[in-house]
Amino acid sequence: MYLRGCARSRGRLSRSTLSRDQDLISGEGSSIVTGVTSPAPSTLSGVTSQLDSLSMATDDNDRYPTTSKFPKTRPNDLNSKQGESGQEIALISNYIKILAAPQWDLYRYHCSFEPDIELRKIRRETLANAGIKDVAFDGMILYSFEDFGLEKTASAKHPVTNETVTIKLKRTATAAPESPEFFHLANLIVRKLLEIAGLKLLGRNYYSFDKKIELDRYKLTLFPGFMTAVNVYEGQLMINVDLSTKVMNKQTVYSILMDKFQRLNDAKQAQDASIKELVGQIVLTPYNNETYKILDIAWDKDPTYQFTKRDGTQQTLSQYYQEKYHIQIKDEQQPLITVKASKRVAKRGPKKDDPGMIFLIPELCCLTGISDAMRQDFSLMKEMSTYTHVGPNERFQQLNGFLTDIQERDEGRKELSKWHISLDKGLVELTGRTMEAEPIIYKDRTIKYNPLEADWSRDGRSLAHISAKNLDRWIVIYSQRDSQIAHSFVDALYKVCTPFGMRIDFPEMVELPNDRSESFIRAIENKTHPQMDLVCCILTNSRKDRYDAIKKVLCVDCPIPSQMLLSKTLQKPGQLMSVATKVGIQINAKLGGEIWAVSIPSKTIMVVGIDTYRDSQSRSAQMVGFVASINPTCTRYYSRVIEQRSSKDFISGLKSCMHDALQKYHQVNGALPAKIIVYRDGVNDFQLLDVIENELPALNELCMKVQEGYDPKLGMIVVKKRGSARFFARDPRSGRQLINPPPGTIIDHTITNQEWYDFYLISQMARQGTVAPTHFNVIWDRTGLKVDHMQRLTQKLCHLYYNWPGTIRVPGVCQYAHKLAFLAAQSLHTQPHESLADKLFYL
Repeated sequence: MYLRGCARSRGRLSRSTLSRDQDLISGEGSSIVTGVTSPAPSTLSGVTSQLDSLSMATDDNDRYPTTSKFPKTRPNDLNSKQGESGQEIALISNYIKILAAPQWDLYRYHCSFEPDIELRKIRRETLANAGIKDVAFDGMILYSFEDFGLEKTASAKHPVTNETVTIKLKRTATAAPESPEFFHLANLIVRKLLEIAGLKLLGRNYYSFDKKIELDRYKLTLFPGFMTAVNVYEGQLMINVDLSTKVMNKQTVYSILMDKFQRLNDAKQAQDASIKELVGQIVLTPYNNETYKILDIAWDKDPTYQFTKRDGTQQTLSQYYQEKYHIQIKDEQQPLITVKASKRVAKRGPKKDDPGMIFLIPELCCLTGISDAMRQDFSLMKEMSTYTHVGPNERFQQLNGFLTDIQERDEGRKELSKWHISLDKGLVELTGRTMEAEPIIYKDRTIKYNPLEADWSRDGRSLAHISAKNLDRWIVIYSQRDSQIAHSFVDALYKVCTPFGMRIDFPEMVELPNDRSESFIRAIENKTHPQMDLVCCILTNSRKDRYDAIKKVLCVDCPIPSQMLLSKTLQKPGQLMSVATKVGIQINAKLGGEIWAVSIPSKTIMVVGIDTYRDSQSRSAQMVGFVASINPTCTRYYSRVIEQRSSKDFISGLKSCMHDALQKYHQVNGALPAKIIVYRDGVNDFQLLDVIENELPALNELCMKVQEGYDPKLGMIVVKKRGSARFFARDPRSGRQLINPPPGTIIDHTITNQEWYDFYLISQMARQGTVAPTHFNVIWDRTGLKVDHMQRLTQKLCHLYYNWPGTIRVPGVCQYAHKLAFLAAQSLHTQPHESLADKLFYL
């Protein structure tokens, strides 16, 4: 099919920068970073010298010197990062110890092939044909006990084409079990063990093709498997292993494009629809098992596109795939998709016009994962969850079975014995601590929740709020067909809000003849004024374009707190009062009210949450949510958005937001905070150094310039939700079954990083599957808080998210920052009006 018909030139292709992937091939011996010195300085120059101490250096005292390139953030004077409070609880984790005490020398060589060979399997067979024996080979780096000298050249026949291939080996290192090379080597050994267990590489992880699950109704295939990572944890080399499920769509990118052009007569509409659905999705190319993220569709190119090979000659993509993979392209007129290649793939692939940018052929690309449309399909997500949301007992059995399977296979034992190492017989067992349940403070009463559930929705639904705001001037906008629903909702809201302490006056009811976006916006512009408390819109469906348009008007042009409701939500039989209760709580929070609180020992502390979200309309921009507490109980907040298109935008915006937040704090309390703790979300391990080198100095400098003599005690904690650590506890009722650890469980040893001041916290209850702990890394601490106090404060803050009467995974300020960044990135695409900064208008 001619998909390029009426194709328009899209100009220069987008060059958005993706998050840096971890290179599978480590470089020469990596380094570790020295810790922060003490005592804490009281001048800007003193702080600068401390920040300078977070530099890269080596440490020869470790049993296994880490090859991590991440900075060391644990202060040198922190003798122990373990807390003391709470009740001890026996846990099992998804880590396996690697036991090693071998004595050998191993030679590492860099291998190159001429002509180049793409597939690692073919490279290994070519090496075998040349008589070169290896003990580990990842496609480029070869380890061998045999000394081939500094350089070696050999030739062998290609196992498929039978052409002569020249192999060049160059020694790059001599490794021993004590060297940093062993870290990289251990990852290769684990990959080999996974292959021995019958798993196949798909993307970055290994999966069982024999146990695939077909969801024919949705044209999806699920591949169960494992994800592994070898690292040094508190001086012990371990494997972190967890379950992983790869979702493969049976449709290719080509079939998606064909469907769009068949259904839409207008070529431009078909192209726009294709871009909207495909850009950002992850595809897998089965011929080399690599995954890529789609950046754009090159409508002006097809498989006859010529590129320059590394030897300077020209070749079309069709010829390249025929020669390299023996694949015949069926449609020579299909457009190409543009993807960003990893450094490893870019180095070995053909030379492109734009380094690191690759053009792929749609018919060779399979979609992975699930689209946004699929996520909204309740029946699909429910069916998938039966396979992907694995409970703690089943997860433990599968992980333990994986370990047993490796150790019982003769080939697996031979592979381990070849290296003179062994794996521990079971998963790592350790002791955690469970904090006491926090008393929840309402205006007239303090309640205690069930610590196993961490949910006080039943107890709190009729209690008076600490600070209740009134609804004196507000309007409800709805379409004609929802008239009865709207009036019923207003009556229910009046009933449920009275116990909260909120006074609800009858609103102006604005009935619209239709549900078009323009009708809602026209009503807002005609009926609202700056003194209005709230605009409530009842929508007939969840159309994103209408929601975005209304929110942008109410957050930017006519800044008034707003509440969006779906009419079908208000129509659920017997649930109107329950819905109205939740909406009433949310409205009070949006107006600046305080619902509940927990006891915060320090009365002069400010907590700050920062999170980011990629702008859906611009790949080069992201929105940063900044939320700071402005009262002693951390229940009132100042919220701002930073539009980030470069690192300079972020730093200047961060300074501006912090300056204004401190001014607001001073206005509310008559003094500046003595302590400031920043919870920085949205940061991966590779961005740690950037936070330390740029964000920390900016915050320290700003704080000291706010007021002469002002020197707050600053702390900064990086929050990571997407970790692979899992923990299991014994069920006290049976002792045999494994369950999720209770909310409030802290793990701060054995599987933490010895170079960091870090801990894991399970603050929430998981009603389905295995609970995921949140990782907290204290990268800077001048607060003077004890380890125990820092952990307990973090747990307390997880109770202060007003959208849910229970604990959540992260401190409330982090979740508020996420909600704010999400709204700005998905709907507003600009900063909200500053007059809304002291309200949680984005809930």
